[in-house]
Amino acid sequence: MKPKTVHELGVFLNSSQDAHTPITGFSVDSRTIKPGEVYFALPGVKVDGHTFLSEVSQKGAAAAVVSRNYEGNSFGLPLIHAGDVLKSLQELAKKTLQSYHKPKILGITGSVGKTTTKDFTTTLLKQKYRVASSPGNSNSQVGLPLAILNYTTGDEEVIVLEMSMTHPGQIARLVEIAPPLYALITVVAYVHSANFPHLEAIANAKAEIFGSPSTQAGIFPYEVAAKQDVLKSGNCAKVTFSMTAPEADYYLRAEDGKLHLKALTESVELPAPKVLGAHNQYNLLAAIALVRQFGLDWDEIAKGIEQLQLPEKRLQIVSKNGITFVNDAYNASLLSVKGALNSLPEPQQGGKRIAVLGEMLELGRFSELCHREVGEHALQKVDHMLCLGQECAPIWETWNASHKPVEWKQTRGELVEALRKITGPGDVVLLKASRSFEMWKVLDEF
Repeated sequence: MKPKTVHELGVFLNSSQDAHTPITGFSVDSRTIKPGEVYFALPGVKVDGHTFLSEVSQKGAAAAVVSRNYEGNSFGLPLIHAGDVLKSLQELAKKTLQSYHKPKILGITGSVGKTTTKDFTTTLLKQKYRVASSPGNSNSQVGLPLAILNYTTGDEEVIVLEMSMTHPGQIARLVEIAPPLYALITVVAYVHSANFPHLEAIANAKAEIFGSPSTQAGIFPYEVAAKQDVLKSGNCAKVTFSMTAPEADYYLRAEDGKLHLKALTESVELPAPKVLGAHNQYNLLAAIALVRQFGLDWDEIAKGIEQLQLPEKRLQIVSKNGITFVNDAYNASLLSVKGALNSLPEPQQGGKRIAVLGEMLELGRFSELCHREVGEHALQKVDHMLCLGQECAPIWETWNASHKPVEWKQTRGELVEALRKITGPGDVVLLKASRSFEMWKVLDEF
């Protein structure tokens, strides 16, 4: 079971520790650590977690897991030494799951839509099961273990976990920690693509989620890149979904306010969700294909659809000074920016649509291509463009060549000042950028 005291954690990590202090949780962040939590001092590229031991001690941490060769000050903390701090965190999460009473684990990965699809899946499953899921985007080599340790109890019937990657092999490691009974790929696209030569390589890395012997079914888009490789990944059955290919196992079209679904041999009509965006209908389709593996009936799914909500900073509508802001600033990729542009509500009479876009990061050699494609797509969707960051040059060039109003800024302060000058009551403003730009702060600064 999950260690309840510092002594039990020391036993697990083969590091003698006499302290019997109760453990309330686990953390890697000195800024947010709470009293009673165990701090894992992870080594980093820019900062070393060991340098924050004094801070976490002052905040009441129960103990700290440190590197085997750390010989510095303990600052009054019980120290548990480990050969590899990250691996210790991951193994602790793995053993914790293994100690539970066989909950069914679902794994969700994809270039975009992971968090929304995870939340939709969780809402649908809650119509029938006791469910836990990873909070927010806790999906990395660090985030997933912390989600297991801090947000599961062992009483769940189903645990839904989001899995992400920036390099090949990272999904495979997460699958070792939490082998999914059913696994889903939402989309394969140019996201975190700096470390991959082409889209097919991204698809193969995502398909590592099908590699566990425990996985019974793998669900993925009918149009996925490297489809034959994906089909061969792992030994599980494969299920496809699509909103463009009727031959997929699950095919959805939206018409007259209803969702018309072909699910294997069945034809079903479902209520459309209240959330904005055709891309969220796609996320819902992926979630439906996943929960049907559990045998949820259509009445349970329909009831769940009525309860769906988008995660924070996804197509969130905020009214300010008579202007409708669409806060979709959680993160940005080619597909998600296009989806947001396609989802903008109509401005009031005399109003205009304005896109406030920041860079899409970690695209590597594909950056210019993706930013130019966003610029071209936006020409038919919005009336005025404001963009932020050096990588947005292709957007500015595209709009300038088309003689449409565009401004290109290098700081958020300049961007907000420009936005004030061009907006008026009745306008619709989209806020969208990679997360590090914190584009949602425009709402506070406007």
